[in-house]
Amino acid sequence: MSGNIAITGIPTTPGSDGSVPLRRELRDLQKNHPDEFNLFILGLKSLEGKDEKGLTSYYQIAGIHGMPYKPWNGVGSDTDWQSDGGFGGYCTHSSILFLTWHRPYLALYEKSLYDAVQDVAKQFPQGALRDKYVQAAKTFRAPYFDWASQPPRGSSAFPSVLTTANIQVVDVDGKAKSVTNPLYRFSFHPMNPSPEDFSRQWSRYPTTVRYPNRVTGQSQDSRIAPILANELASLRNNVSLLLLSYTNYDAFSFNAWDPNTNSGEFGSLEDVHNEIHDRTGGGGHMSALEVSAFDPFFWLHHVNVDRLWAIWQDLNPDSFMSPRPAPYSTFSVTGGDIQSEDTPLEPFWDKSGTKFWTSAQIKDTTTFGYAYPETQKWRFPDQQSYQTSIRQAVTALYGTNVFTNFVANNLAKRKDEHAPTVFTTLASAPPSHPPLSSSSAKQEAEEGPIPASLRHLAPNNAYTEWVVNVRAEKHGLGASFRVLVFLGAFDEADPSGWDTEFNCVGRVSVLGRDGQTTQCARCRSDAAGGLMVSGTVPLTSALLQDIAVEGQLASLRPEDVVPHLRRQLAWRVTLFDGEERNVEQVPGLKVSVASTEVTIGEDGLPNYSGEYRVWPEVTDGKPAGLSEGEHV
Repeated sequence: MSGNIAITGIPTTPGSDGSVPLRRELRDLQKNHPDEFNLFILGLKSLEGKDEKGLTSYYQIAGIHGMPYKPWNGVGSDTDWQSDGGFGGYCTHSSILFLTWHRPYLALYEKSLYDAVQDVAKQFPQGALRDKYVQAAKTFRAPYFDWASQPPRGSSAFPSVLTTANIQVVDVDGKAKSVTNPLYRFSFHPMNPSPEDFSRQWSRYPTTVRYPNRVTGQSQDSRIAPILANELASLRNNVSLLLLSYTNYDAFSFNAWDPNTNSGEFGSLEDVHNEIHDRTGGGGHMSALEVSAFDPFFWLHHVNVDRLWAIWQDLNPDSFMSPRPAPYSTFSVTGGDIQSEDTPLEPFWDKSGTKFWTSAQIKDTTTFGYAYPETQKWRFPDQQSYQTSIRQAVTALYGTNVFTNFVANNLAKRKDEHAPTVFTTLASAPPSHPPLSSSSAKQEAEEGPIPASLRHLAPNNAYTEWVVNVRAEKHGLGASFRVLVFLGAFDEADPSGWDTEFNCVGRVSVLGRDGQTTQCARCRSDAAGGLMVSGTVPLTSALLQDIAVEGQLASLRPEDVVPHLRRQLAWRVTLFDGEERNVEQVPGLKVSVASTEVTIGEDGLPNYSGEYRVWPEVTDGKPAGLSEGEHV
């Protein structure tokens, strides 16, 4: 046990009702819990400044995720998977362990941050000020950033607290002042505390960067908000689809594809997670799994991923991972051995410090002393009322259904002069279906589960939902890449602007690497085995745009949608730095269109049939499109 750092989370004594402190949304923390937010900024700044050789320093904890590819806390490989020498890392991406491995990882980060917050609180001048912050520190938990919810009106999709170099705080001397913002950058001190911790590619950056300029290497954070806003409708629909229609853990959790994958299960939480790495990184640290954890935004992102999983868990409490043979050898499993809920989550020692956590042991977030605003189950008398509350929360955050989402998104864009224009004005809608005025939107929503102006598109509250499914070889291009999906015209000559094009409706982001040179041993194995991954881009919201605003489409029925998609649907591939790649030269890339029938309940929530039909006539003959008679 000596020397083993136990991953305890924050020691917590639940209340008499079982309550535990909450991880809060970043904007909520800043606005409604200013003392905790102040401590968060000061505590994170302190953690980032710790000696990089300390095992619980920011640098060392971030390094567990990839570079510098050195055993953490002495936990090396116990298989022969890196027979070519060197430590191959702890990668669990595209694996059934993806979600579960990251939960104790976040608990390690949170405990180190919590300890820093406690130290900071005790440094305030003795008296009422110190007492206030010491009290606030007791319930502090790591916040998350909900990238799929509609930003507050007038605010950015990527808030300024993440993009400004300095931030106002009440410092430990009790004075208000401007300090370096720890959410903006992590500054390496030094860049390579041990020789060659980082490759030449990443050693050039003294701080983490986002969307670095190709020539100067300078960050271009201003690019993030327009890209997040442009595809927000697709992202919201994707999150709703995952939370409300996926009931199988394996399909919900990770993005590995095989020939038996159901057409309704190409998406996953890992797929959505990849999109955020892509949209916020743009060729910078967040874009590359081996260095992404050094960007302070990584932790806000992954706490939100953990939150979405926690929400899904409590909606589907009886679904968990299925045992399956490990496709390749890893740090703790030899290829062919069974991976299951009992597989050790190395390098994370449990509370005893004598054995590693397993997936079965970390299913409940209260194990590590936290819950989320949506998962306060102690507030409800029974499981049914608790799950009803969760669905209502999902509805409030991500929209009741595709129709109400569409109206809300349009009205939000019309009222918010600061947001990029994603939709054209509703004033151009066909005369037979006049657009909603802002004053009538609420009234329409109250009249039924579908706004009146769109009700003709869902007779008997039923309609056809449409998605684009994408699969590709993860490491086929030797780098991370994205498949951008368009519905309508776009400037084909300017790849650098594709992700802010009006008709860009979504993306599938593939976090690939060079299978020959990467230090990640699992990635080398995945590349050698031709690992395929998949993702989904929802189309229905974009189709509603073409019906209600553009007047190009009559209905959501297949007889109207199929020929429309045949004419309008397109896709392109770029690397994360914006460089275009030939679609036909992406190994394993296959794009298909599928649909399913959905009924909207009186509560406004969608009920998915679960049966999907594939429409090869949409993609047949197009580069990398599914052809007639071809298996999806």
